Amino acid sequence: MKLRIGLIGPGSFGYLHLNAYKKNENCELIAVASRTEQHAKQAAEKFDIPNYYWDNDWSKMFEKDSLDAVSICSPNYLHAHMCTEAIKNDINILCEKPICISEKELEGVEKMLKEKNLIFFSSFQRRYIRLFNHIKEIINKKVLGQLTLVRYFFSHYGPYTSWIPSSQEKWFFDSKKAGGGVLMDLGVHCIDILRYLIDEFEKVEGYSYATSSKDIKDEDNCNVLFRFKNGTAGIISVSWCNEPMEQIELYGTNGTLKLDLHSTEPISVFPKKLKGNEFIQSAIEYRYKNDFFRSHLLLTNHFINCILKGKQEHPDFNDGKRATEFVLKSYSLKKH
Repeated sequence: MKLRIGLIGPGSFGYLHLNAYKKNENCELIAVASRTEQHAKQAAEKFDIPNYYWDNDWSKMFEKDSLDAVSICSPNYLHAHMCTEAIKNDINILCEKPICISEKELEGVEKMLKEKNLIFFSSFQRRYIRLFNHIKEIINKKVLGQLTLVRYFFSHYGPYTSWIPSSQEKWFFDSKKAGGGVLMDLGVHCIDILRYLIDEFEKVEGYSYATSSKDIKDEDNCNVLFRFKNGTAGIISVSWCNEPMEQIELYGTNGTLKLDLHSTEPISVFPKKLKGNEFIQSAIEYRYKNDFFRSHLLLTNHFINCILKGKQEHPDFNDGKRATEFVLKSYSLKKH
């Protein structure tokens, strides 16, 4: 029997979810909901989904369509409420980041989840970019020795020139709806990958930010200084005002590795003798073209497999919670 799937928010990322479910033989797309009838109908027709809802009728899919799982890809400020409604109806959840935008929301969703036996996935698809698995192996094998510093830089043009928020509310420019600026948007991915690769973060030590656009009050550039529980120092720099870039630098007692996901030669090491290491060589030889789109497919398949097995795995609610907490702790250091 196939799992019955619903989705709320068929925007650009919602379409990635729908496409992945459509390719999974264990899934049947049953319902989709969007802000407008036009968007909902368009997605339903494209993916052959029998039921569609719009505006405030999204919750009807929980009541009428006997769903096994739902993907929540709506604007940030709606995530917590939609998650709680899904939990009330015993529906497994795959939620886009950030899963919540406040400590109160995190506490509310977590409390409800503990009372149920449901699968909850935070949509951190970057964990499934296989080049990161090579990097994780390099770290675990101590090829670089003891890590002393890691630096993550991630940027794109944000909600300015490269894309236009589909919502007429322009919620991305409203901190009460977005939950923050670029750190809430991109920083959650950065800290999740670093938690996955290295260790849990222990404390946030510094935060600097700037706002370049008159359209928003929150940051569109920022830097966060923090420390992992194992003592490694960390720096995350994110921007909505730069060309698309994603780079990670790992500094260890035996050498340095730099990863550039937008380069045709993504791995560079120092000293050069490290290139002879088998784990470094595997990373250098790996070609990750189309891995970003494949990662969404792998994430969704993993979510479905966990439902079928009845076993919660990562990236779970706590992964989403810790990423949001990292951002909120950073924001708490703002000087007003």
